[in-house]
Amino acid sequence: MKKNLKILSVFIVLILSLLGCSSLKTNTEVYRGNKLNIAVVGDTPKINEDKSIINFKKISLEDINHIDSKSYDAVIISKNYLSQAANEKYKDTYLNSSIPFFFVESKASILPFVDNALTYEQYADRVNNKQDYITGLLGTGKSKYKTWQYGYNITNNKIDRTNVKNIYSQVFKTIEKIKIEKRS
Repeated sequence: MKKNLKILSVFIVLILSLLGCSSLKTNTEVYRGNKLNIAVVGDTPKINEDKSIINFKKISLEDINHIDSKSYDAVIISKNYLSQAANEKYKDTYLNSSIPFFFVESKASILPFVDNALTYEQYADRVNNKQDYITGLLGTGKSKYKTWQYGYNITNNKIDRTNVKNIYSQVFKTIEKIKIEKRS
């Protein structure tokens, strides 16, 4: 009887472990949709996708207030520009543009880009978001907006900050979805 109970216990633990592992899987599918034109402030991301599908164009931060939303499907702002990008002069662009903005490694989430009560650094100290690699924002008018968070992969119950290419694939899928929704 004890032996059967022991085998049953091991079996239950094994099944629960497998179920737990399956919930930790991340979306690793490469983006294969329509061509996307993405403006980038800062470093151009390293991605899994072919350059014929994803077209990056480097722009300066000052260019985002005059961005042509017919030429670009989204804007990615890299980590080194987040503090400057939180400047109040860009807030209306983020909230009123018809294309989404994605902030890479923002420890403050989207807060300093929609609310200028505090600086980026002050929000980052309060929020200290270390889980998400990219945070997205799409203004929907009248100071309302949609947001997206794309977290790091989890491997063996640990946050894996080494491979972020799959995160960009998820972002591209979101951009395409927004692009399709705009058309309808």
